Amino acid sequence: MEYPHYYYDDPTDESSRQERPRRRGIGGYIVTAVVFTIVGALLATILMPSLYDIEQQAENPAATPDMPVATPAPDQADPFLEDGEAAEKPQKPSYTPNPTTRPMPELNGDTPVISDPANPLPDIAEQVSAGVVGIINYAQFNALGIPLGDGLVEQGSGSGFVISGDGYILTNSHVVEDSDAVGVMFPDGTEMEAEIIGLDKTTDVAVLKIEGEGHYALKLGNSDTVRVGEFTIAIGDPTGRELSGTTTFGIISATAREMNIDGNTNVYLQTDAAINPGNSGGPLLNMAGEVIGITSAKTVTASYDEFGNAISAEGLGFAIPINDAMKIATELITKGYVQRPGVGISIVEWDELAAAEYETPHGVLIYSVTKDGPADKAGIRPDDIIVGVNGQPSPSQSDFVAMVKAMQVGDTFTVKAWRAGEYYETTVEVVDLNTLGNELAGGEANYNFYD
Repeated sequence: MEYPHYYYDDPTDESSRQERPRRRGIGGYIVTAVVFTIVGALLATILMPSLYDIEQQAENPAATPDMPVATPAPDQADPFLEDGEAAEKPQKPSYTPNPTTRPMPELNGDTPVISDPANPLPDIAEQVSAGVVGIINYAQFNALGIPLGDGLVEQGSGSGFVISGDGYILTNSHVVEDSDAVGVMFPDGTEMEAEIIGLDKTTDVAVLKIEGEGHYALKLGNSDTVRVGEFTIAIGDPTGRELSGTTTFGIISATAREMNIDGNTNVYLQTDAAINPGNSGGPLLNMAGEVIGITSAKTVTASYDEFGNAISAEGLGFAIPINDAMKIATELITKGYVQRPGVGISIVEWDELAAAEYETPHGVLIYSVTKDGPADKAGIRPDDIIVGVNGQPSPSQSDFVAMVKAMQVGDTFTVKAWRAGEYYETTVEVVDLNTLGNELAGGEANYNFYD
């Protein structure tokens, strides 16, 4: 499924920036809607209680676990069944972590045989295309829970590629989320039903599995050794099935471009190889025919002219480095989900200017607290200001997030915080965010620090 923000406007859009709340006159304080918006990895790391499932349950009423999947009408074509065959439709992925002991498959991809080193492109395109697939996202209900038809309806498409002969496939999570069923289409036009092994919205990585052995798998390269200026190839299905297997050529423009896309901040390979809706999830290849990235997004707007009209961007595509993607994929395959350390809070930088304006100490403001999470159990509340961690004073917002991300589940740390003119200390335990709910304790910060 192609979401607009994966082919997004100006990444420096002012709407994503934070503003300091302004103090009002007599009687208290007010906060505008855009004040203290938590963006990027800060929200995904500290507040979000689930990588995929809980958010989707909240946003998509049709995705609740007890919602039965309707059976298509007799005259409704089903992409996965033979004539006259009946079977239950697969449910959406579980909305809680689904631990598994599934073994890691052998990554036995084939390196293309290059007959002409001076121009390896034809050999790479011809051979690698056998392992590049189209991904079809089928659904019965839209995001509002309204049926789309009598049976499964194609609601989006993308690309993917095979990484093991026994049928494991990598793609983007945004390609397959909100699906009731996922189809994998091969270059010869045949289609197979795929199981979603797991997906991670934070990094936009998903793993699928199809039945059978002997599938043509792609060789995985080393994205850590990629250099700016190297030639690269993207293969995928831009605009869907009609242009399946489209191959484009370019160079690596940057090897570690940090981008915030749809609220998640990740590091990408940047390329000028043409990327379009439908390419998402396909492979980005080096000149040995090895996968160095998962094509994920592009910038469509470079800037705006003096009249506010968008100026189109060209050659600004982004791919998840394959080394990073495989770390996530390995956890999805072997565990069923990605463990992410967190403490159940969202935070805002509270600098000296804000502190002076509101007559508080500076540090990190607690914006919200997840009910029954570690911070809640430790007594932390919205409007508290963290002024020290483990004996060190005044951590910045980014330092606090980095510290929590670097910890292991079960680790603890001490917090010194300020509340209503008094200081207190408490100990917080790091847990897996997958285990937390999404209900808040005490609402959100209202900046009435002395009530």
